Amino acid sequence: MNKIALASLSAMVAETTTFPIDITKTRLQLHAAAHPVSAFQVATDILRKQGVTGLYKGLSPALLRHLFYTPIRTVGYEQLRHAFISHDNHSLSLPSKALIGGISGVIAQHDVCYGWLFLRFSQCFQATKFYE
Repeated sequence: MNKIALASLSAMVAETTTFPIDITKTRLQLHAAAHPVSAFQVATDILRKQGVTGLYKGLSPALLRHLFYTPIRTVGYEQLRHAFISHDNHSLSLPSKALIGGISGVIAQHDVCYGWLFLRFSQCFQATKFYE
């Protein structure tokens, strides 16, 4: 249980650290067709109109997503890994581990977190009204 809590915490720290870059990228993509601007211009505009907190708009759903996604992915990986380990050999090859990791990630992402992602992107989309 401690391993799962630490994995979730580290995922939330990573999300918080990289979120300003991600929200800048998302808003840049939303406005690229209308009027091309640079990522620096988008980030500066966010800071000017919304302050530092504008770079973290939509962070709450992203952090909540990791409360569910990371533990499900971690437990799913461990369960699948144990299911594929033979009794003679207690190890899997690197490609097998990568495949199992990918499967557990897809299951966690699709079945649990689609709603959190939708909520986050809808908040980013609503935030683009500052550009209109």
